[in-house]
Amino acid sequence: MKRTNKIVNLMITAMTIFIIVSVFFAIRGFSVIRKTTTASGQDFLLQSTEYVGKVIQLSMKNRHQSLNYLAIDGNLKNNDDPAAYLNSSQSALTTFFDSLNGEADSLFYIDASGTPLYAFHWDSKKKQVSIADTETIQPFINHDLSLKQLFDKPTAQNSASYFIDKKSYLNFYQEIKNTAGDIEGYLILPLHLEKFYQNFLQDFELDYKGYPMIKDQSMTVVMHPVAEQVGLDIVKDREKLYPDLNYSDLKHLEKYQLSHSSGKLTYKSYWWDEDVPTEVLKISAFEWIDVGLAHWVVAINADYNERNDDIINFVIVLSLLLVVLLLLIGIFSLFIHNFRKKERIEEENKQLIEKQKQQKLQHQLELELYQRNKMETVGLLTTSIVHDMNNFLTPIIGNTQLLLEEYSNDPVLEGDLQDILHSAQKGKQLSANVLRFSKTQQSVQEWLDVSAAIGVATHLIGEIIPKNIQLDLSIQENLGTAKFEEIDIQNLIYNLITNAYQATRENTAIQKIRVEVCATPKEIIEKIKKENLRLQAEKHFVSLTISDNGPGIPTDIREKIFEPFFTTKSADEGTGLGLFAVASIISKYEWYLDLHSELANGTTFLIILPVRPPE
Repeated sequence: MKRTNKIVNLMITAMTIFIIVSVFFAIRGFSVIRKTTTASGQDFLLQSTEYVGKVIQLSMKNRHQSLNYLAIDGNLKNNDDPAAYLNSSQSALTTFFDSLNGEADSLFYIDASGTPLYAFHWDSKKKQVSIADTETIQPFINHDLSLKQLFDKPTAQNSASYFIDKKSYLNFYQEIKNTAGDIEGYLILPLHLEKFYQNFLQDFELDYKGYPMIKDQSMTVVMHPVAEQVGLDIVKDREKLYPDLNYSDLKHLEKYQLSHSSGKLTYKSYWWDEDVPTEVLKISAFEWIDVGLAHWVVAINADYNERNDDIINFVIVLSLLLVVLLLLIGIFSLFIHNFRKKERIEEENKQLIEKQKQQKLQHQLELELYQRNKMETVGLLTTSIVHDMNNFLTPIIGNTQLLLEEYSNDPVLEGDLQDILHSAQKGKQLSANVLRFSKTQQSVQEWLDVSAAIGVATHLIGEIIPKNIQLDLSIQENLGTAKFEEIDIQNLIYNLITNAYQATRENTAIQKIRVEVCATPKEIIEKIKKENLRLQAEKHFVSLTISDNGPGIPTDIREKIFEPFFTTKSADEGTGLGLFAVASIISKYEWYLDLHSELANGTTFLIILPVRPPE
């Protein structure tokens, strides 16, 4: 008895160590995945930022080039007579403004000293250019602090950005020279940066919440999807609008961007398009660019949590696994407690045996649930955890076999120990199967007769399906040989026939499953060679068809049935890995798989594999 108690305590200790190791690897794996995912997201944003910066620079050059063409084509010798210039250049001006898609509605001419001589206004609705009062364009001159640099550096493409009534603008410059080559004046085009943002950056798409924004050297927002944010200092002005928010990370972001030409970082901020901004964690990348005399930082921000949904789901699944493991230990401890109680009270033997049967059934169901949930966590931690489980199961099996020899004269205890041994051996077998799918192994493939291998596999499954299932076989012999593992073809046949059997269970008429093996028709061979370049070099093919007379597969889930863990069955009927295993085997050998299903008319799976013809 003391030896039994010692073995039980060792088993419980082993399970506890198993959970501790699982938690350790889970925490380590979560940390690695989170860092990797964040770095990947930041790299993507940095590449996107570089792309957006180049788009802005190229677009601005195109607008300046258009202004240059207008200056070349226009009759600017009549610069003292705007009516004459408008009359001679009406078509060119209309085409010019229309090509800007609402980004500009004013164009004016100043002499070499900076005095405005005349201005034009564009009515986008009427598609018409008219002469404007020079007083209307005075704000575009007064707020443009780069004009002084223009006179010192006439070759400047455009000004730095400036603001009028919390709206951002940028002036394009085009010098006008006389025949002697002296500068007579400048054409100036004020560009509405908000409209430019809408045309080129507003629809910039990410797979999650985020957007690009532009700031100048003073950290004032120049372009932003929220119009109210334009013209605001990212810290000082926002503190005035939202004094209760936390700006410590934004201050750090401001310092970092001002001291680096480009970079990526994670920080806490807010989505400013919300009525009441809530704090979120963002990942960001930025790059400084020069556009004429403007020096801007282009930044793209994205929601960290939305970007890392997969990690959050991983933590949820892992938490469920640990809960199941704890329940398993509790159930196992309860089982031992009842077993000891049964030995002490022999007069209540029958009642305890019945109670024990119920508990054993519950225990078995919990073990099955545990196994299914454990399979859902197959991923980065599967290999290490399953190897550890093998190490724990080996002494359980060995010691249980010793107990069977020691208590062979106690039929009740022997039966319980047989159950324990059987469960432990099943666990070891399950771990081997999990390792098979989750770990790259050296496969042993042989050239096997396709017809014979499928015949053997079909015979094996035919022995275990219910006798009321009508299983029709049509297998042509001597169709050729293919190189594969025989266990793979058995798994493939087993999963497809099991799937067909489960699909026909509710048939009130005869349940039929048909398995057919034959040479592939020429028209089908031509079709699959067009779809699969790898099969073009092959000449001989064999078709394996498995069909049923079930209700068929709904159209909306046909693309999902081969995904792991997807199932329409209840938790007691399947884990959603059967058809996933089929697809994995097909992919392993690069065979061809096709599905045909009609509602109320059943489902047919077609598998085509290349073969070597019989000698």
